[in-house]
Amino acid sequence: MFSYASAKIARMMDRLSSLGSPLAALLSVLLVSSFSRAAPRVPTHVACVGDSITYGAGASDQATKSYPANLQGLFGANVQVKNFGHNGATMLSAPFGDLPYEDQAEYTAATSFVSGAGANAVVDVIIMLGTNDSKNFNWAPSGKPKNDQQFLIDYRVMVEHFSALPTKPQVFVALPLATGNSPCCSIDGMVIHDEIIPLLQQLAAEKHLPTIDLQTPTTGHPEYFGDGVHPTDEAYALVAKWMHDGLLVDPGAGGRGGEGGSGEGAVAGAGGASGGAGGVGTAGSVTGGAPSSPTAGNASANLGGAGSSVAGAGSSVAGASAAGGMNRGGAAGDNAAGSSPSPAPSDSSGCGIATPRPVASWLGVLGCVGIGWFAVRRRRIRR
Repeated sequence: MFSYASAKIARMMDRLSSLGSPLAALLSVLLVSSFSRAAPRVPTHVACVGDSITYGAGASDQATKSYPANLQGLFGANVQVKNFGHNGATMLSAPFGDLPYEDQAEYTAATSFVSGAGANAVVDVIIMLGTNDSKNFNWAPSGKPKNDQQFLIDYRVMVEHFSALPTKPQVFVALPLATGNSPCCSIDGMVIHDEIIPLLQQLAAEKHLPTIDLQTPTTGHPEYFGDGVHPTDEAYALVAKWMHDGLLVDPGAGGRGGEGGSGEGAVAGAGGASGGAGGVGTAGSVTGGAPSSPTAGNASANLGGAGSSVAGAGSSVAGASAAGGMNRGGAAGDNAAGSSPSPAPSDSSGCGIATPRPVASWLGVLGCVGIGWFAVRRRRIRR
């Protein structure tokens, strides 16, 4: 694919050089830009941050059957995928969560992995936390305020922590899996679906972060879970496939419209390019019906309507000093206590997907080439 594209670029550049004018330079920029957008962004390093579902609890062999292990197999040896899951971990910090992820060795190890990836590395961080936060004694402790806004504060701090590291990773927000029948471990699937996921969508829209939706394709599939919470080997392979597809969506590309969403699996929507003032991004995700069997592939979806565009300053934040959001001691974050979170915009026919549109780009480039060629020819005829 890349050799073919390179050859096409070379031929087009030779033809454009014959125009001998500033128009040729402009068209060359457009041409290179078109081809660069056609190729997906492929990471060199992937840090999988999460709880026992990231760790691989319930798999027949955690070392080879967890979703990060499967993801490594999908990417191959050119990409380093590391598992930083910790059983029972919460996003909620102390004293709100019973086992805060930020206090675990995996958090420190993930930070070191991302920081040390190298100046030329393309680094992704997948955060999938929130399942253990749904436990009643974490989410709504008796006699105390609900910890929903504290969850949002703590998630925001973790996103900004990773985003500020020297390698400037792309942070992906994974929407946690659904639960099966009789979920174990005091996990509350309704809290995850009705309260935690809307908060994650709100944060993703706020920070212009891409999301990977694991909730939709696992809903209504109790066979995916051995104990109602932890996936089976086959389901872990599906999670890895959805993660893989989500990471390959260009976070900076615009949404694409279409007919009503259908199709198997779930892939990420995009939250806009991180960094760079005035960048235009897309908040949303694309989901489809879940596969009919655990071994079913991730068929291409008939993608639904466009996601909402978000314009403004880039999302890259240095440190943890964003106004109003970093007070870890209580619920005095960006959203006041008691405010109701709103999910990322969507329409009834589906949501937007950030994906390159090489055909449309080529049409624009060829149109410009045609106009330039016509102008030059007309000038030569007059002479």
